[in-house]
Amino acid sequence: MIAAVIGHIALAKTHTILEVFIASPGDVAAERKVLEDVVSEFNLTWGDKHKVRLELVKWETHSRPSFGEDAQDVINKQVGDSYDIFLGIMWGRFGTPTSRAESGTEEEFARAHRRLRDGDNVQIMFYFKDAGISPSQMDGEQIVKVQAFKKQFADEFGGLYQQFETTEEFQTKARIHLSKVVQDWLDSNAGAIESKTVSTQSEPEPNDYNPLSNLTALEDGDAEEGILDLVDRGTDAMDEVVQIVNRMGEATTDLGQKFVQRTKEAKAISAAGGTPDRKLAKRVVNSAANDLDVFVKRMSVEIPEFYKQNGIFTESFSAVAMISEQDANEDAEDVNNALNSMQEYRTAIESSSQNLIEFRQTLTDMPRTTTTFNQARRRAVAIMDDLLTQMRVAASQSKDIENLLLRLLKTDGDEAQ
Repeated sequence: MIAAVIGHIALAKTHTILEVFIASPGDVAAERKVLEDVVSEFNLTWGDKHKVRLELVKWETHSRPSFGEDAQDVINKQVGDSYDIFLGIMWGRFGTPTSRAESGTEEEFARAHRRLRDGDNVQIMFYFKDAGISPSQMDGEQIVKVQAFKKQFADEFGGLYQQFETTEEFQTKARIHLSKVVQDWLDSNAGAIESKTVSTQSEPEPNDYNPLSNLTALEDGDAEEGILDLVDRGTDAMDEVVQIVNRMGEATTDLGQKFVQRTKEAKAISAAGGTPDRKLAKRVVNSAANDLDVFVKRMSVEIPEFYKQNGIFTESFSAVAMISEQDANEDAEDVNNALNSMQEYRTAIESSSQNLIEFRQTLTDMPRTTTTFNQARRRAVAIMDDLLTQMRVAASQSKDIENLLLRLLKTDGDEAQ
């Protein structure tokens, strides 16, 4: 009897469970999958320390075969409306119509919005993927419906949505935004926590009691990184990205200087008098094409490394952003220093992006001369567009993390007063 009681005390844990309902058509399966990773990471970070856990609510796991007006009606009845957070995602498909709405996702949103309008405390977040769609997967009618819903979401419902281009960008946004929503919920629903608290482990049988159960249950891989480790890793990656941006800036400058030289060579041919030597002129133009190809090769090496290091940076600092106000207060100076570095980092990214946009336009405005030059120019413009996409994502992710860290530090300052 005594062993059973002690075992219960040692093993039983209680947590506040907040349910996150995912609503989406079927073309964002990758984003639905990464949400599982975000929730697992969140529960590992916040679970035992702050006694709060997230639980994903999906039709795949929370509904069973049954009958209703249609399949969506069955899902509505079985999933219910007791979840705390509604998270919607759309890309190129609007979904299959129901007898009550243009799609199941629209119907699920309407039910959530009705709860919000009636005074319920449900939180609604909606994301739209802004990325290219394979021609074989493109459905014009579906895309038109998505765009119409996006406009209705903002204009009629007064909603603020977020756009993303890659699954990794969505993962970072979801991680940060869910952290903020949970912080807000805990701040404003302290009285409701007890009613949503459940035991996550059952009482063991007396013969199963292990006096070292807590120690033996630990695994090295489960250890969460400390804030100093995360800041150091993120700062190192940030420094790497800055160096990469500087090298890419040098490559752009080198290309510009070579173009100045090619222009001088072309003018020299024209100034020689008489009929210009077409072969000589063509040689100058093709030399410019070679300069472009050298630029493309240099950028082809740098851009994947930019993507890799920025991923480490955002993963590290978004994990920092998931800590509680109390943790941030204990290491406020480190967080504040990291925040200042992050703001400088974003400024550098945005400045480099603007310079690249201007150079790209200059390149685009150049006259068509030879086939070799035209092809080289197309490759250069294409790789500039790839880089601009990565820079835009990096700046957006950095801004999202900054906002949450600023909130944490501001909260600490308020509490200190």
